[in-house]
Amino acid sequence: MPIAVLLITDRPEQSEKLERLLSLWGPCDVVDVKRPTKSGAAPKRLLVSDVDLSNRASVEAVRDRLAERRHKGTPYLCLLRDQSPRLTIQANAIGASTILPAGLPAKALLDEIGRILNPAGQTPIQQHFIAASAALADMLSAATDGRALPVAAIEGSVEAINRAADDRDLGAWLDMVWNHDDATYQHCLLVAGLAAAFVRALDFPKEARQLVTSAAVLHDIGKARVPLSILHKRDKLTAEELAIIREHPQIGYEMLLRQGAFAREVVEATRSHHEYLDGTGYPQGLKAEEISDVVRMITICDIYAALIERRSYKAPMEPEEAYAILVGMGAKLDADLLRAFRAVVLPG
Repeated sequence: MPIAVLLITDRPEQSEKLERLLSLWGPCDVVDVKRPTKSGAAPKRLLVSDVDLSNRASVEAVRDRLAERRHKGTPYLCLLRDQSPRLTIQANAIGASTILPAGLPAKALLDEIGRILNPAGQTPIQQHFIAASAALADMLSAATDGRALPVAAIEGSVEAINRAADDRDLGAWLDMVWNHDDATYQHCLLVAGLAAAFVRALDFPKEARQLVTSAAVLHDIGKARVPLSILHKRDKLTAEELAIIREHPQIGYEMLLRQGAFAREVVEATRSHHEYLDGTGYPQGLKAEEISDVVRMITICDIYAALIERRSYKAPMEPEEAYAILVGMGAKLDADLLRAFRAVVLPG
């Protein structure tokens, strides 16, 4: 069952990255200490605060929020922007079970939370998953802010995902991804995990596996520039919103091309993963011979991932039904690759 998380903050407008990281562990509710909240909320498995404890009013507000929501034994992680002795004492006084610096890198933060929630230790695939999630957080944050993408972090993510695929337990990977409450993270990690399992099943050499998994990790990077109100909308998108969404392949392509640090096949997959062999895709309307094998594989994984994603309002589609939809797309997808993909998602 997903772990419910509560984030208490005094800067909700800047908490998006932290909220997304915490969503790795399940649905994350955000409470602004500057605004009144309703008491009696559902119990949480983890409480986190990112608040300036040098402000007395904020300290009392955090204390009140904890009193409303904390149950016996619930761990409380206090992130301190200033780790002075005075504020450390203050954090202990309001009941922090763990104190960490607010600027801790994503990977270190997720590792610490993993230890808090699972003192017995993590399995290798859980460790790979955390590493990939942390790198994804750094990548999307950089893309959103217009900074250069962290190449080393991306390479580390690809390595972690491929190692997870070596464990040959796609089901365990999917279970962990489904716990992630952020739609963008969940989709990217699903596509990457599927692609890594796909190339492993095809017995690709190491360099080719890295190439395809890199393309999967980066395929939707352009969505970092799409408003979250559109990405997370539950209702049907308007024509204007759909047009904005359909810009993400070109945005991602230009982003990677401009940085100049990524393989040509990866850059092309970012732009072309919505292209179909029959020419009905976008943004260029490419046809069969114009679409590389890497793109064909990413497209299959991308569509399948979208069908099996889990939302608070939607259960994932069963594998057999999702695969049948891919088969029903006929000439749009590569039939030989689709047959090979069957063994990945419908083993036995």
